[in-house]
Amino acid sequence: MAVYRCSNTVIGYLNLLTLLASIPIIGGGLWLARSSATCESLLQTPLLVLGFVVLLVSLAGFVGACFNVAWALWLFLLVILLLIAALLGITVFGFAVTGGGGGVQVPGRMYREYHLEDYSRWLRRRITEDRYWRAARTCVVGSKACAKIALWTPMDYLQRDLTPIQVTTHDRIKR
Repeated sequence: MAVYRCSNTVIGYLNLLTLLASIPIIGGGLWLARSSATCESLLQTPLLVLGFVVLLVSLAGFVGACFNVAWALWLFLLVILLLIAALLGITVFGFAVTGGGGGVQVPGRMYREYHLEDYSRWLRRRITEDRYWRAARTCVVGSKACAKIALWTPMDYLQRDLTPIQVTTHDRIKR
C-alpha cells in the first residue's frame, strides 16, 4: 500500500509541474495573437492547442493520482500513449521527408548550399507549389531575415556566414 501511495504522490507532483508548465505555453500562444508577423501568427493556434492539451492531460493525471479517481488515471495514460505515438510519427515523418537534405559545403564559401533535389519528392512538390512558397516568402520577408544582405557587396557573399534561410531565399530570388 505504501508503494501505491508513493507512486500516486510522484505522479501527482509531476502532473502539478506539467500543469504549471502549460500556463506559459498558453500565455505564449496568447502573446503571439498580438503579433502581426505572419510567421508568428502561424504558430499561435498550434501553441494554444498544445498548451490546452498539456493542461487537460496533466489535470486528469493530477486528479486521478491525488484523489484516487481511476477513470482519470486511465484517461491520462491513454492520452499520454496517443501523444507519444503522435510524436514518434511526426519524428519519423520529418526524417523521411528531409533525409539527405543536410546541405553541401561549397569550396571557398562560408556557408552550405541546400538543393531541393536532396529532399523527398513529396516535400519538393509541396515547396515548388506557388501557394506554399507564397506563405513562406511572406514569412521570410516579414521576419527581415535578409534585410542586411541587401547591403552586402559580392565579396561579402564569399566571406560571411549565411543561414540556411538566407541561402535558400537568395537562390530563389536569383532565379
